[in-house]
Amino acid sequence: MKISKRVTLWTLGVACVCALGMYPNLGYSQEGEAVDVDSLLMRKTTVPEAKQTLNEKKALSRPNKGASKDQKVIKDAERALEEAVAEAKAENEDDALLAKKIKLAKEMHKIRPTREQVNSAVRKASMSLSEYEQASFISAMESMLNYNAIERISVDAMVETYSHKELVSMVEYFSKPEAMSASKKILPWARKVQPEIAHMIDRAMMRIRTGQ
Repeated sequence: MKISKRVTLWTLGVACVCALGMYPNLGYSQEGEAVDVDSLLMRKTTVPEAKQTLNEKKALSRPNKGASKDQKVIKDAERALEEAVAEAKAENEDDALLAKKIKLAKEMHKIRPTREQVNSAVRKASMSLSEYEQASFISAMESMLNYNAIERISVDAMVETYSHKELVSMVEYFSKPEAMSASKKILPWARKVQPEIAHMIDRAMMRIRTGQ
């Protein structure tokens, strides 16, 4: 299969995280080969090299008063997240609590089956391809992916990432008919939002490169 706009399993992993909100580690396939990459959001812009270099130097020389404050906020948020994940993982030292977490994680995968969720993410990732290429891409990805392996990885990741209370709340929420209905609408929602985000990122990249 030849795909002109190339997509990677990394792109698929991002799509999975956005689409599922429940599978932290789906950026790879146990049996499949890596697919060539040209990320939709990293398309090259056509700026003359000399002008680009000059504008990059100007951008670097400009003082950015809010940069250090923004970096601190980002670092604080990352640290808080790491601590929360560490606390959830520490719960696994209690065998009884670990067993409960594993049961809840498996219950989540019964509510939202791995195959359905991953296939939805594959379809979402295919949106960056032409209409002609989408069917071939989806067929190839579905034949490459090991769904059982992904589910085992996902269950383990959930147990290490989420606390017992979080898993209880997740199962309770996703068991509701409204939550199930809402999750099925993720793909049409993404179709509306993704092109706008890609367009804004392209514009921002152009402004950074040209200094305008």
